[in-house]
Amino acid sequence: MTEASEMNPFKKRIYSEFEANCQHVLGVSSARVRKVLLDRGHDIFQEFEAAYEFAGAAFMRQSMSWRLCMLEQVYHETEIGWELTEDEQLERYTAWNVGLDGETLDAYYSTCGRQQEEAERDNQPN
Repeated sequence: MTEASEMNPFKKRIYSEFEANCQHVLGVSSARVRKVLLDRGHDIFQEFEAAYEFAGAAFMRQSMSWRLCMLEQVYHETEIGWELTEDEQLERYTAWNVGLDGETLDAYYSTCGRQQEEAERDNQPN
């Protein structure tokens, strides 16, 4: 991620929203979320920057919100001892009020698919 002092104000606002949503959904800072995932080899900020580059701010926001809700889902499922159904997942994701609903998630998954297809195409030998 670009240093905050060098980041454009629009992107800085998106990361501020992510910080607030980390506190809201998980009760921890974005730095803590990033560290936990970095320790497992996954850089979410790199993921968010790639989302921004691929499809802009809306996709970046969707990626951030989906990631938080997915992490909360993992913690919740561990706590209750079973996996949520798709309807239960949607209900939880929507209830967090971080900009996810069925339509938004469909758009997010579609864009993720296109992003992955493009990445695979770019990695193909000529």
